[in-house]
Amino acid sequence: MSLANFFNEIAFKWQKEWENNKVYEANPETDRPKKFITVAFPYTNSPLHIGHGRTYITADIYARYLRMKGYNVLFPFAFQFTGTPILSIAESVKRGDEEIISTFVNIYQIPKEEIEKFSDPTYLAEYFKNDMKSTAKKLGLSVDWRREFTTVDPAFEKFVQWQYRKLMELGYIKREDSPVAYCPRDEFPVGMHDTKGDVEPEITDLDGIYFPSGDYFFIAATPRPETIFGAVALLVNPEADYVIATDSLNRKVIISRQAYDKLKYQINFREEGEKKGKNLVGMIAKNPVTEKEIKVLPSKFVDPSIGTGVVMAVPSHEPLHYIALTELKEEFELIPVIKTDELGELPGVEAVGLAQTRNPAELKDYIDTIYRIEYHKGIMREDLVDLVPNFMKEFVKDKIAGKLVKDAREKTRELLDMLNSRITIYEISNGPVYCRCGAEIVVKVIKGQWFIDYSNPIWKTSVLKSLDKINFIPADSKKEMEKIIFNLQPRAFTRSRGLGVRLPWDEKEIIDSLSDSTIYTAFYTIVHRLKYPISLLSDKFWDYILLDRGTADEVSKELGIPKEQLEEIKSEFKYWYPVDSRHSGRDLIQNHLPYYLFHHFAIFSEKFLPRQIVTNGFIRVGGKKMSKSFGNIYPLNRAIDEYGVETVRIALTSTSSISDDIEFNSNIAKSIAEQLKKIHDLISKLLEIEGVNERRDPDVWLLSIFKRYIEDVDKAYENLDLRTVYMTVYYTIYETIRDYIELTNAKINKDIIKKVISIWLRLMAPITPHLAEELWHKMSNTFVVKEKFPSINEVEYNEKSLLKVEYLRSIIEDVNRLSSELGKEAEKVVIYVNDDNNLKELLKKAIIAIKDRKSLRDFMIENNVDDKTARRIYELANVLPSTIRDLIVTTDIDEEEVIVQNINFLMNKLDLREMIVYSSTDEKAPNILGKKDLALPYKPGIAIL
Repeated sequence: MSLANFFNEIAFKWQKEWENNKVYEANPETDRPKKFITVAFPYTNSPLHIGHGRTYITADIYARYLRMKGYNVLFPFAFQFTGTPILSIAESVKRGDEEIISTFVNIYQIPKEEIEKFSDPTYLAEYFKNDMKSTAKKLGLSVDWRREFTTVDPAFEKFVQWQYRKLMELGYIKREDSPVAYCPRDEFPVGMHDTKGDVEPEITDLDGIYFPSGDYFFIAATPRPETIFGAVALLVNPEADYVIATDSLNRKVIISRQAYDKLKYQINFREEGEKKGKNLVGMIAKNPVTEKEIKVLPSKFVDPSIGTGVVMAVPSHEPLHYIALTELKEEFELIPVIKTDELGELPGVEAVGLAQTRNPAELKDYIDTIYRIEYHKGIMREDLVDLVPNFMKEFVKDKIAGKLVKDAREKTRELLDMLNSRITIYEISNGPVYCRCGAEIVVKVIKGQWFIDYSNPIWKTSVLKSLDKINFIPADSKKEMEKIIFNLQPRAFTRSRGLGVRLPWDEKEIIDSLSDSTIYTAFYTIVHRLKYPISLLSDKFWDYILLDRGTADEVSKELGIPKEQLEEIKSEFKYWYPVDSRHSGRDLIQNHLPYYLFHHFAIFSEKFLPRQIVTNGFIRVGGKKMSKSFGNIYPLNRAIDEYGVETVRIALTSTSSISDDIEFNSNIAKSIAEQLKKIHDLISKLLEIEGVNERRDPDVWLLSIFKRYIEDVDKAYENLDLRTVYMTVYYTIYETIRDYIELTNAKINKDIIKKVISIWLRLMAPITPHLAEELWHKMSNTFVVKEKFPSINEVEYNEKSLLKVEYLRSIIEDVNRLSSELGKEAEKVVIYVNDDNNLKELLKKAIIAIKDRKSLRDFMIENNVDDKTARRIYELANVLPSTIRDLIVTTDIDEEEVIVQNINFLMNKLDLREMIVYSSTDEKAPNILGKKDLALPYKPGIAIL
């Protein structure tokens, strides 16, 4: 039987037992403290993959740990049906999209007859909801499934609609004409979760400047309108297609085909004709500010997909423009516009010389530097007045010349507006970004779009201040959250199509998936009790249950719901809320988590904000983040089938720190599975050994060191430092038990080994609950997952016994290290121990001095000791293993005696044929390889022969 099948048989057996015994159903218990753990729910547009698994398993481990610490833990699960991800997949299937269908067939192993039904978005969502629930159960998630729901459930719609009426009352909802990221195929606004690769479309604005040219106007897009004074040419791509279109003033404008296809969603353009770029070359245009005639010239540097596909060339300040014009061998004027202390008069020219390259990519840093310095420190030249016609001179002199660039930019826009020569153009700055349907995202100015006003200064400031009351894991995620919140702007939150909650005052609109998932965790607390007609779930109901407004008598009388039931529902909400630990991938810091905080603060105020937010890194496969484009999507079901549940639970959560990405591959998974099997076999064997009753140093050492393991693992679980838990529980303890067996010559103390195994199994139960349960039942009939987490009070602690064995282990480590450094296997080892009591006392004082942060000089002066001795002892105190350093301050051992008594153990561990021990103070002892002179207390000299 494969290891995967071995562990899965165990897992599925205990999952049935837990479910049959309702182990994870959580109800309020007023005499027990509670913990409410939630995870961002998944979109039901495909099966769960291992990236989902990391977040869900991490939360499950934490929930299991808290249960064992005595808390009444609620860990629920739900499913996101809302929004474009599901609709896009359904429509892709309907269109016969080969990539989508191939992914379902080849990666997720879904039968083709099922895929054909996915053109119905509701069927698709239900199919994957059921698949996800099955996978979550296979993972052993300790979920209270009574509380599951979907975002299209009627009761949930009533809950969300109540929320949005509250936000409208509070003034956080507004309607306006505004640019939004938009899918031209699906015809609705999009956000991160609507795009391929979950990319958040970022909108920037450019100035489109009209350059008259006979009967036409070229529109040139620029982020730096103030440089128009130095524009000496227009550049077009000769190979690109250009469109002639009329604008709202019936002006015939010229822009690239790609620009037209985007800008028609923003500006009232009407296509009239088309020309090739090469046919525009040679036309004469006029700079609208200087009124100088300028040529239309060809340039390969012009990207027709960016801006308007027309560039106003300002070679004095733009290196690429200078290169483009010099390559044409055209005569052109260099007109300086901006002056700075850091840059020369013509930075566009000088940058090309300094960089000694004409490669645009290599010039990028120079260009960025020019932009930055000129914007923040630049001043518009006084002689710009001489460049403009008389009727503009007064405006340019008073408003632009001699002014800071950042001020002059706005005034230049004002001047262009007065000349009716400017429009605002919006662009996706991090494009191209693609909708899940495959269409490239554009910017559309939507009339009457509904927005949540995340820019509201009072609301934003309140949320920022509240972050101090939340614990963030990892801690540095708080800074990232602050930055995102500070920069949040109003966000379009409705869509015209798709599944989801209807906007209560405009039912043609659907609330999008990032906006109906903001306070939904409150719904978990009571969903299993909402067995009433939907019409009864009115605002009065939600006001009473969630905001404590009105009385039970009033609400009962109006709705016909028994008073006692209303009080019980409200009491359950109050018992569980707020969320104690909110878990998600770190990508949701960009959107969901800030929105979650904003809405909680708005609806509930500060008291119901989550107590803790945990964000984890991604899973990488083949060194890359999972992506369909890389072909490395790894379904969770496949991972479970190939490696087993327990292996997957460890591999996805515990091999790196929580903030780091985790690499998932077969070598790592197989190594974990093999180690788990070793643990299973070792514990099974130990429980069968009769053992002895005698208590010896190794027995007491074993109990003593487990005190440290309990403390370390407890702290690590609390901080979600799962790598430390993993290394300690599955490797360090395993080796410790093996050392114990060797120290006792396999004559284990039966009572002590059972006590230690009991502790070990409870330490591993949060991460590998199935394995722990299987082994626990070899010695008990209770469920280990319901047992108490180990306490240090369960074990006795003897410093001397602990020091003896830790000293032996340090010798083993030192011999192995020296062998590695010498590049040879040790066969014979000579050990010199230093039993000088004066040096031992000095070492204790050095350890204390270092703890008190005293310098070597302070230590030397205080103890009146020579420089060489002080330095050696002080350095030793710094490098001693903490397991020894902390003990020798309060206790002492006879090193030679300990080694002699355990010489067989040392020789077996090191695979030696001979070991000799000398005292370094013995004048008759030989000084082999000079190691006798190196011996110090607790750091013997070791000669490898």
